[in-house]
Amino acid sequence: MDVYVVGVPAIDALKKYYPTNTATHPGCPDAIVRIWTDDGACGLGQQEIQGTDTSFLRQQFESIVGRDPLDPDLDPEAFAPALMRALYDLQGKALGWPVYRLLGRKVRDRVPVAYWTANEASPEDTAAEAIVAVKRGFKTYKWHTSRNSDTVARVKAVHEAVGDKLELRIDRGAGWSFSETVKIARKLSDYNIQVLEDPLEPAYDLYHPIEVGGKRYSIPVGSSTRTRHDPEEYRLLRKKIDIPIAWHTGSIDEILLAAKTNAIDYLCTGGYPRHLQAISAITEAAGMPIWLQTIGVGCGGIGGAFEAHVGAVVRNAILPADNLHFLREDDLVTPHLEPKDGYIEVPEKPGIGVELNMEAVRKYQIA
Repeated sequence: MDVYVVGVPAIDALKKYYPTNTATHPGCPDAIVRIWTDDGACGLGQQEIQGTDTSFLRQQFESIVGRDPLDPDLDPEAFAPALMRALYDLQGKALGWPVYRLLGRKVRDRVPVAYWTANEASPEDTAAEAIVAVKRGFKTYKWHTSRNSDTVARVKAVHEAVGDKLELRIDRGAGWSFSETVKIARKLSDYNIQVLEDPLEPAYDLYHPIEVGGKRYSIPVGSSTRTRHDPEEYRLLRKKIDIPIAWHTGSIDEILLAAKTNAIDYLCTGGYPRHLQAISAITEAAGMPIWLQTIGVGCGGIGGAFEAHVGAVVRNAILPADNLHFLREDDLVTPHLEPKDGYIEVPEKPGIGVELNMEAVRKYQIA
């Protein structure tokens, strides 16, 4: 196995607001893996990591050395994302199948994706990127709220620039109180707002702070019976405003709760393929469309191509995905996985369907 750690900067419009970051999150480069078989086949994988330590990938890889990629007891989804994607890539190549055939029945040939801009972008910069999004054929435009930016002013600036050519997806960067949400939503009711994502302050923090060796870290709570969202509060909010509401969660417990209580209109979710199929079954039965966010801006073309295969088989993932590899300077693959008219074409070659551009990898390699 070959492992490369790369730091590919974001596009200029994002770099303005994140000048020292490898992408949009500080200190979060990508690990790229190439797994080789005895007959020379190569599986590609990629994931966002913290720092440059890839020892966890090497340790996991040791447990599969010498095994047949098609061994039915070798489950790609038992491993870290980079290895999971690489193993699916190898399996697809061994069978001569695109990865989507390993994941389910393809229901779409191209996967819709959203455009995105920085949390603290000014109204002027938000509008300028809206013009870019329209020229590139995108239909949905997303940003996160911030206490340092005026959501209403940004929406008005976008409308003045492109009219209703984009549906706006506004995500909680800084959570609003119930009364703030109602007040802001009513000011936005005449604009083309697709959804408010997690607008309220969470019922509890997604991350718990811990201290180790004098340093503070935040660790994810993970899936549990506790919920980040208060369904009764969201049910009341839906009665007060006329803009659709979504939760962002991969917790089966929360998704079942949302479906049972009619708390939301849409769902944003992520996770491994089988987990997403389970979520899809629940939400489709509840009449709840979903969109996928598995890599965000924190992964490149290998991750983007793999998630296109996932999006091809998740039946009710009909809303544009927040899988945004194209907001980096380079996606590190050939052919480039560029959106066309707001869609990513699902690769049809065996495996993930893209190859690694080693010249680009060497350019951005940091470890």
